Amino acid sequence: MSIRFSILLFLALYFSMTGLCAQENLMHKSWQLEGANQRIDSIRKGLTTLEFFYPDKQQKPSKAVASFELVNHDFNFGVSLTQMSPLSTNYQEIYKACVKELFNFVTLGFYWAGRDERKDLTGYKRQMRAKVNWAVDNNIKIKGHPLLWHESLPKWVIDYKDSAKLEKIIHKRIKDLILSYPEIEYWDVYNEAIAPFKNHVTPSGVTRWITYKGGIYPAMKSLYDFVNELNPNKIYTNNHYHPTDPEFLKLNRFFIEENVGYHAIGMQAHMQTHDGVFSEKELWNLVNTFTTLGKKIQFTEVTVTSSKLFHNWKDHQVFLAKRKEAQKRGKTLNLPSIAEKEVYQAAYLKDFYTLLFSHPNVSSITMWNLTDRNAWRGHAAGILDMELQPKKSFFTLKKLIKDTWTTRVDTTFDFDKGVTFSGFYGTYEGVVKVDGTSYPFRFEHKKEADKPIRITLSK
Repeated sequence: MSIRFSILLFLALYFSMTGLCAQENLMHKSWQLEGANQRIDSIRKGLTTLEFFYPDKQQKPSKAVASFELVNHDFNFGVSLTQMSPLSTNYQEIYKACVKELFNFVTLGFYWAGRDERKDLTGYKRQMRAKVNWAVDNNIKIKGHPLLWHESLPKWVIDYKDSAKLEKIIHKRIKDLILSYPEIEYWDVYNEAIAPFKNHVTPSGVTRWITYKGGIYPAMKSLYDFVNELNPNKIYTNNHYHPTDPEFLKLNRFFIEENVGYHAIGMQAHMQTHDGVFSEKELWNLVNTFTTLGKKIQFTEVTVTSSKLFHNWKDHQVFLAKRKEAQKRGKTLNLPSIAEKEVYQAAYLKDFYTLLFSHPNVSSITMWNLTDRNAWRGHAAGILDMELQPKKSFFTLKKLIKDTWTTRVDTTFDFDKGVTFSGFYGTYEGVVKVDGTSYPFRFEHKKEADKPIRITLSK
């Protein structure tokens, strides 16, 4: 028996034993990424000069030594915290430590079913306030998700028939969220706005309200008008699960034509089926299609799994139905992580992040599951495993974000001339040593800044 035949036989037996279909991608073919690194250098980095000053300007040393580094990217590398709450206290602490280690942006879930104002919200509000405070304390930017959605609703909202009264309730909910959490700069206004009347959506008070407003377009415009009256300084996002749907492009074009006040186009990328996995060309073309609208593009929910992929959505639904039945019986049904697919997951994420980071209109990438434990739809979609231990993909992303895409400077310089350097945009921290005394400093390196950065030294 030849070695080649033996390998093929082994793979055939492996596929049959694990239930993987013959099309399963166990190896990722590296993307070409032509020009990506050059674009990253051009788009995400810039030249600037630091000018140092003593409080007493009479003192002018000739030489000084400076050491500083990027501590927080201007670009938003994000992760959702929506799966964290059901975890045990110990796991939650590991979860937060890993978020701090890698990300600078988090999404908090404000689903109406979980924040039902007809119930006692004391515990819920305490929990959400703790998450917000933790993010702020660790210099992590926050997105709220979502202000309104036709899914995850309390039963009384599903059953609500008086759309005029419900509109007042919707407005009160939105106002409470925006005003209760002033620290949250980013909001998904209406999640999946072109989907309310899809076949899989259960009719509800929200869908009836949309009809009452005259349909999706006028209903969405009224929501954005309302949030901008409340606070026009937030970053409002129009987010959808299927960004290649022509209706999504059409809705965004309507927003532009009607001068709707929003700042970003949100694209989900849950790659849990073979036909849902983006190729390099598909991903690049998708972003370029929306670039003409002049809005920033946020990849709001990204899933790259290390478990088996389903052929298409129809096949996936069969598993989800079985999983739902198991949950009704108090059981769990999750897809295990596969060693070979963990290698694939890491390699794919490296290319996916590199391509998007190299596009000038993309402003954030948010991973939807940090860990395989309590992962959405039961996929092994995390970069941590079921025990919250790092998978290969965690180290791959950490190397990109914290090593490849970072700036560290150690230099001796003429005090009068300052320090000129090219670095990634974001927040920097460092120390300058003058005449034997060390002075800590911090500064923001912004793309739009065209003047030297002035730093006054003080202990």
